[in-house]
Amino acid sequence: MRTSTRFSRPFVALLFFAVLLAGQAQAQHADVVLRRLKAKYDTLESLRASFSQTMTSAYSDQASTFSGTLVLKGNRYRVETDAQTLVTDGVTTWLYDESENQVLINDYIEDETAFSPGDFLMNFDQDYNVTAAQAVRLEGQPHFKLSLKPKSRDSFFREATLWMRDRDDVVTRLEVLDVNETKMMFSLKNIELNPAIPAKAFTFTAPKGAEVYDLRS
Repeated sequence: MRTSTRFSRPFVALLFFAVLLAGQAQAQHADVVLRRLKAKYDTLESLRASFSQTMTSAYSDQASTFSGTLVLKGNRYRVETDAQTLVTDGVTTWLYDESENQVLINDYIEDETAFSPGDFLMNFDQDYNVTAAQAVRLEGQPHFKLSLKPKSRDSFFREATLWMRDRDDVVTRLEVLDVNETKMMFSLKNIELNPAIPAKAFTFTAPKGAEVYDLRS
C-alpha cells in the first residue's frame, strides 16, 4: 500500500514563513550579541591575562600546546612562556629563547599570516562578519558562541569563532582556522581589561651572558 505525504499550499506558505522568521530572529540575536561585544572592546586600551594556545593541523596527528601570560596595549605586547619571551614596543621586536640563552632583535613588522588575539579583539568587526550566535556553557558558565567569516576573500584566515562570557561580555576563548587547515585555539583566564601597564613592560633587556643577534636593517 503506497502512502503519500501532501501539504496544502497554505501549510507550505506557513512553514516557509516560520523558517524565514527563525532566520531573521537568529540574525537579530547575533546582531545584539555583536553590539554588546563591540561596546565592551571599543573601550579596550590594554589587557592582561594568562593564556593557553593549542595548534592542530590537518597534516599532522600531533597538537602543540603551550601556555603563559600576555599583556598588550595597542600594537605593543609582551608574551611570556616557560621557554620564550616575545616583546615589541611597536618599533622593535625582541625574542628571547631561555634554553639557548639567546636574544634576537628585529624591526617590528605586521604579518597578515600571524594571529594576534589583541588585534583581533580590538578590530574584529572591521575584518569579519558575524554569521551566528549560540547560547552555550563553557567551563560551567553561560557564554555566547559567535561564528565569524572574513569579509575579504583574500583573508589568510577562513573562519573564526569566539566565546563571549554572558555576565560581563568578556571573550574567554578564540579559535581560528587558516587557509592551510591549521587551527589555533586560545583560552584566556585571569583577564584584566584596561589595567595600568608601565612602558617598560614593552621593552626587553638581554640577560647577562646571553648571545644577542641584532637583525634590524
